[in-house]
Amino acid sequence: MLVALGSLCAGAALAWHHPLWPMAVLAVFSIWCLIAAWRPGLWLFVVPALLPLLNFSSWTGWLVFEEFDILLLGALAGAYGPLAWSPPRGRETKTPFSTWRSTALLGLFGLAGLLALLRGLADAGGFAFDWFAGYTDALNSLRVFKSLGFALLFVPLLQRELKQSGQLAHQRFAGGMVAGLTVVTLAVLWERAAFPGWLDFSVPYRTVALFWEMHVGGAAIDGYLALATPFLVWALLAARRPLFWAAAAVLTLLTAYACLTTFSRGVYLAVAGPLLLLGLLLRAQKTNFNARDSFCPAWRRYRPEGWRARASLALMLALAAEVAAVLGAGSFMMDRLASADRDFGSRVEHWRRGLDLLDGPTDWLLGKGLGRLPADYAAHVPQGEFSGEVKWREEQKPGQAANAFVTVRGPPTLKRLGGQYALTQRVVNVSQADHRVSLDVRVQHTADVYVELCERHLLYDGPCQLASIRVLPGKNDWQNMVLPLKGQTLAGGPWYAPRLSMLSLSVVNAGGAADFDNVSLMGAYPAQPLENGDFSGGMAHWFPLAQSYFVPWHIDNLFLELLIERGLVGLLLFAALMAYALWHLVFGRARASALAPYLAASLCGALLVGLVSSLMDVPRVAFLFCLLALVSAQAAREVD
Repeated sequence: MLVALGSLCAGAALAWHHPLWPMAVLAVFSIWCLIAAWRPGLWLFVVPALLPLLNFSSWTGWLVFEEFDILLLGALAGAYGPLAWSPPRGRETKTPFSTWRSTALLGLFGLAGLLALLRGLADAGGFAFDWFAGYTDALNSLRVFKSLGFALLFVPLLQRELKQSGQLAHQRFAGGMVAGLTVVTLAVLWERAAFPGWLDFSVPYRTVALFWEMHVGGAAIDGYLALATPFLVWALLAARRPLFWAAAAVLTLLTAYACLTTFSRGVYLAVAGPLLLLGLLLRAQKTNFNARDSFCPAWRRYRPEGWRARASLALMLALAAEVAAVLGAGSFMMDRLASADRDFGSRVEHWRRGLDLLDGPTDWLLGKGLGRLPADYAAHVPQGEFSGEVKWREEQKPGQAANAFVTVRGPPTLKRLGGQYALTQRVVNVSQADHRVSLDVRVQHTADVYVELCERHLLYDGPCQLASIRVLPGKNDWQNMVLPLKGQTLAGGPWYAPRLSMLSLSVVNAGGAADFDNVSLMGAYPAQPLENGDFSGGMAHWFPLAQSYFVPWHIDNLFLELLIERGLVGLLLFAALMAYALWHLVFGRARASALAPYLAASLCGALLVGLVSSLMDVPRVAFLFCLLALVSAQAAREVD
C-alpha cells in the first residue's frame, strides 16, 4: 500500500509539474495507472518498449526528472495497488528471491546505493529541491540513484509475473525489448537521413537516436544497444512464419546499421562478443535441457535444413556486406581506429585524474557520493573544468516585482573551450527568411556573446545562421540588443526526415559571463516561436548543451565510476552481484531458465561497454541494466 500510494502521489506530482503538457500528462498517467492495475503484467512489455522514447528533456529542460519516471511510477502504482487489497496465497507470502544469499546480496547492494545517495547529498551541501536542477546540484545524486531504486521495486513484481504467467511473461518482456529496439533503429534512420545521409560514412557524425542525455556526451546509446541486441536473436528464433522472421531479419539489419553508425569501438565489441556467447548458451541449453519450457519455440517446429537455415545464411551474408560497406566506404571509422593508441593514452590519464579525487580512507571505502563526479572533477582537476555553466536566477528590487533571468558563463580559464557550451531551445517550423534575435543582456565585465540558429539534432550542426557581439558593461543595468543572424539558409531537410532546429546562446571568452532576459526570435513567423523567453517559468523549454568537450561529466569507465562515487564497498558489491548472476545464468541451475541466455548476453554486453564508458549516470539505461542484473541474481528460483 505504501509503495502504491507513494508511486501514485509522486507520479501525479511529476505530471502536474510537467513543463510542456501538465494536464495531458496527468490524464495519461491516470489512465496508465488503471491499465496497469487491470492488466498487472502488461508493464513487462510497455516499460522496455517505451524506454527509448520517453525523454523529452531537449524540449522540457528537465535533467533530474523525465517522462520515463512517470511511466515507471504509474506501473508501480497500478501493479502494487491490487496486491495491497488481495490476500496472500501460498508461496506469494515468501520472499521472491531465490535464496538468502541473493536476498542478502541485493539488500546490501541497495543499502550501499542509499548510503552513496546520502553522501552525495551531503557533499552537495544538503538537499535542495529544484525542478530544473543540474549536474552540480544536490538532486543530481537522486538522478543517479533512481535507476537502482526503481529496479529494486520492480523485481518482486517481475518474479510474481514469471511465476504466474510463465512463458507469456517471457514473451512480453522480450517483445518489449524488441519493440524498444525498433524505436531506436527508426530514430537512427530518421537522424541520419535528416543530417549526414544514409550512405555517407565519411562525415564525422555519430548517431545518438533519442538519447538526449548525451547532450554532455556519454554512452547512452552504446549501453542500450549492448543490452537490447541479444533479444534480436529471440525475435528470429521465436518467429513461427517466414513473414515474421523476415521482419525480425530487417530489424536485425537496421540494428546493425545503428550500431555501426555510432562509430564506437566499444559498441562493436560489446555487441559482437555477447552474441557469440549467446549462441553457445542457446546451443548448450537446447542440448542439455532439450529446450524444456523453451523461450524459442522455433527449435521444436522447424528443422535447421529448412527455409530457416537458408534464410539465416542469407542474413549472415547481408550483415557481413553491411559491415564492409560502412567500415570500408568512409574514412571516419578508419581515422578512429588509427587514433586508438592516442585515445587510450588520454583515457588512462583521465582515469588517473578521476582516482585522484578520492581523498583519504573514507572516500576510498564509501566514495564521494552519487552524482558528485562532475562537480568534483571540474572543481579539482587541473584543466578539467566545465566548458560553461547555465544558472536560472531571480532578483527583486524595492518596490518592483521579482524579475527572472538566466546567467550563462563561458569556460573559467581555458580559451580553447569557448563556445562549446550553450543554453538552447528547440525551434519548430523554422522560416527560411532572415532572422533577428532580440534580447536583454547585462554584464559585469566584458563578455563575447554568440547567438546561433542551427539545424541540429543534438551534438552536430547542419546549416547555421549566427551573430556575435562583444558586450561591454553599460551605464544602464540592462542593455537591449537586436542581432541579425547571417549564414546559410535553413532548408529544413527532406520531407521524409525533417530536421530539428535549435537556437543557442553562449559566452565564448574564458572567464566571461552574461545575464540574459526577454529573448525572442523575429522573422516570418505568425507567432513568437520561442517559449518562456522571459524565464518566468524557470528553465522550462531551455536546455543546456555541450559540444565536443565532455571530460568532466563522465569518467568513461563503469568500474571507476562505481569506485569514485560508491567506494570499494559499492564496487565489490556490484562485482559480487555480477559474478553471482552470471555464474547462475551460465553454469548454475538457472541456465535452464528461458531468460538465462539472453540475460547473460545482455549483462556481458553492458560490462564490455563499461570498460570504456560510464553507464550509471544515464538513468534510462542504468535502470534497464539494474533490472536485468537484479532479476538475473534470483533467476534460479524460476526453474522448478
